[in-house]
Amino acid sequence: MSVEPAVSLDAITTELADAVPYAASAGLALDASALGEGDLRFYITFHNRAGVKFYAEFDCRDYPLYPPTIEFTNETRTARGIPSLYPGGFHPTPCVCMRYNRKAYTERGGPHGDWRLVDWHLATPGGGPIETLAMIISDMHTKILDSPGRMG
Repeated sequence: MSVEPAVSLDAITTELADAVPYAASAGLALDASALGEGDLRFYITFHNRAGVKFYAEFDCRDYPLYPPTIEFTNETRTARGIPSLYPGGFHPTPCVCMRYNRKAYTERGGPHGDWRLVDWHLATPGGGPIETLAMIISDMHTKILDSPGRMG
């Protein structure tokens, strides 16, 4: 199954209307300047309590049917998916190992064969449901704040 890019774009822009004020209040830089039907990605610069910056790419193809693929990049977005770009405390794959990240699923190279992509909104044994991009950003922000630094 797939979602028409126009449908994904509408869902993303609607949800970013809530995410942008949250990001601004939390001191996170959100860049959706290239977002469009041909490029369903946006970027957020997170930081831990020590001020170390982490650059995350949210690829939202087929959203909201499937969760975004969240990947850490370098500042110029020319490298991605290597451990040194990830906050410490994340899955060593490397991966944001949460239902809201498409990369966490086995069919996308992740560790979770026990999850189904279409169930990504559901609560997990360790927490409640995460249903929107603003909730995803907030959850990641909390986890990154507590990170001791970079992985690997």
